[in-house]
Amino acid sequence: MTGFAQSRSLLACFLCLLPACLPAQAFDFNASRSAEQLRGGVQAFHRGYYNEASLAFEKALSYQPENVLALTWLGRAQWKAGYEQEAQRTWQQVVDSGKGSSVVRDWINVLAFRRGLGRELSGATPWVVSSVLDAEQKGSYPFKRPTSVRPRPDGSFWLVAFGSNEVVKFDANFVLLASLKGGLQGFDHPYDVAETADGFLFVSEYGANRIAKVNARGEKVATFGSAGRGDGALLGPQYLALDARGTLWVTDWGNGRVERFSTGGKFMQTIAGIDGPTGITAHEDKLYVSEKNGKRILVFDLNGNRIAALGEGSLQDPEGLSFTADGTLLVADGNRILACDLERETWTVRGDASAWTTRLVQQAVTANGSILGADFDQSRVVLLTDVTSLYAGLVVRVDRVNAVKFPEVYVDVSVENRYGSPVVGLGPANFIVTEAREPVAKPTIALRNSSARGADVSLLVERSPALDGLKAEAATAAAELYRLVTQDGRIKAISAADRPVREADFGETRLRFLREAFQAAASPRWRFDFGARLAGDELITAVSGAKRAIVFLTTGVLGPGAFQAYSLLEIAAYMRNNGIAFSAVILGMAAADEDLAWLASDTGGKVYRSSSPGGMPEVVRDIKARVISTYTLHYVSPSRPEFGEKYIPEEIEVTIQQVSGREESGYYAPPSAGSGAGK
Repeated sequence: MTGFAQSRSLLACFLCLLPACLPAQAFDFNASRSAEQLRGGVQAFHRGYYNEASLAFEKALSYQPENVLALTWLGRAQWKAGYEQEAQRTWQQVVDSGKGSSVVRDWINVLAFRRGLGRELSGATPWVVSSVLDAEQKGSYPFKRPTSVRPRPDGSFWLVAFGSNEVVKFDANFVLLASLKGGLQGFDHPYDVAETADGFLFVSEYGANRIAKVNARGEKVATFGSAGRGDGALLGPQYLALDARGTLWVTDWGNGRVERFSTGGKFMQTIAGIDGPTGITAHEDKLYVSEKNGKRILVFDLNGNRIAALGEGSLQDPEGLSFTADGTLLVADGNRILACDLERETWTVRGDASAWTTRLVQQAVTANGSILGADFDQSRVVLLTDVTSLYAGLVVRVDRVNAVKFPEVYVDVSVENRYGSPVVGLGPANFIVTEAREPVAKPTIALRNSSARGADVSLLVERSPALDGLKAEAATAAAELYRLVTQDGRIKAISAADRPVREADFGETRLRFLREAFQAAASPRWRFDFGARLAGDELITAVSGAKRAIVFLTTGVLGPGAFQAYSLLEIAAYMRNNGIAFSAVILGMAAADEDLAWLASDTGGKVYRSSSPGGMPEVVRDIKARVISTYTLHYVSPSRPEFGEKYIPEEIEVTIQQVSGREESGYYAPPSAGSGAGK
């Protein structure tokens, strides 16, 4: 056979084999295109471009309808964009495919809960003991005879130990942070503590018949009160309360009365004739005092006039008092915690701790919505959690992954309870991070929700003809807002005209900011929904770790076309799901539109009047004081990046006091990252 004939024979054999080889070697163009769109969508999501991400995920599904990962991410992008109903339907498709994880099912349940009656049920379910801090347990700090627990905004709490003469601070995980002994003089059987806004503590000393003012190091800087029965004298002072005016009330057990002092120690007032005064709390414009021997709660105005008596026939041994965020009065009564609906004057058992405690003398609601109780007889602190939150767990969301410096990875994680309130006080020990189910080195926390001081603010300006008549007032408010925000934050300006416009970006000088903030022409067709959406977009795509807020300068009247493109519910969900608080500042004398008030309340903001005594300082103070749910984690990835082609799955589990939650997310390394040496 010639060489040519031999070549033809070999070619014929190859062609005969080709059909059998093709299926094994075939390249799936649709799968490749779907993967490419998925990568683009995930990257857009982590930059905050949720509409762009949604389009990419939809294209990925058009190439590969069975791509469950793309479908899962589509639901996530819809949720962040404020389209909660669409997200719920998308995630249900994932579950119906049979490939949905437990995390996706949890997303559906939480969304249904929050969109339904969930927020109204927070006080209706029973509360049970979920954790115990036992001083007699091996390894615990040996405090003795606790008389008071006082939660702090960052999740930590003060515990007053009557038996060991100290005031102790624990974090949200019951880890000891500090023990204050009262300096060289020491404490003489301390009973209660009240913390001021500037960080000082007032401590009632039952044994010394006085009140001590203490600095952050636990050193006494002043004392007032002495043993006796005259004005300003004390016999066995117990509980303390600071009222809205900044004055201090103390229950004087031995004298059967309550006394009021200035924070400088000056005696101001006495309310006498109380048969065994114990717990005390000030709420709004009223003072509530437990009358232990009378088995009731006495109510006074802040001038000392008695208004009412509560709980007669319902209470057994009332002592410590506190209030929940929704205005419900809580009473430590024996070994149970009772709740009083003041509007209806009805009593219910909020929590029964009889299996764990002998005598609960004080209780208070923590920053995370649980209840701390001090058991005097057994030297214990119990933590009570409502059953719904205990078994439903935490809601954990990955908001953004920044892998630009891969293998270093920064992850913004929001942690909330089932009702949508931030969970505070978490540390590295509360987080477990894995990539493709393999644990990474313990992450550090680059930023906590409670430590973000500054804020990114979008000033949204109503560009209606009516506001043009109030332009001078609006300019004054904008100038003051600029001055206050830029002390440690950033501000930009958005016009809500017939078409929204970003007028001034972050970093503009004051003069340029004020000139550009009102640049758009006023129009009777101005659109609130477009302006609010753009104001939110500008905050979400800015990577800073700061708190986010929209401040709306408005006449208070939205007009009939306010929600043509985006509904009120969609705008609220968009802001809420991205940690943006909306506040409105009303110019002029018109009443605020009900939709503005609802939107502010739903997103954690408020409605103000520019003419109010607090002015813009109050607006900015509230923005900066707001606690958000985001933690920024930092860790080193062990995964192989494959030059940015490989999807790196990421799992985060959060646990605090036996309540946990889990999230599944993922990211791509930058194309410049090599193949690496990881998995």
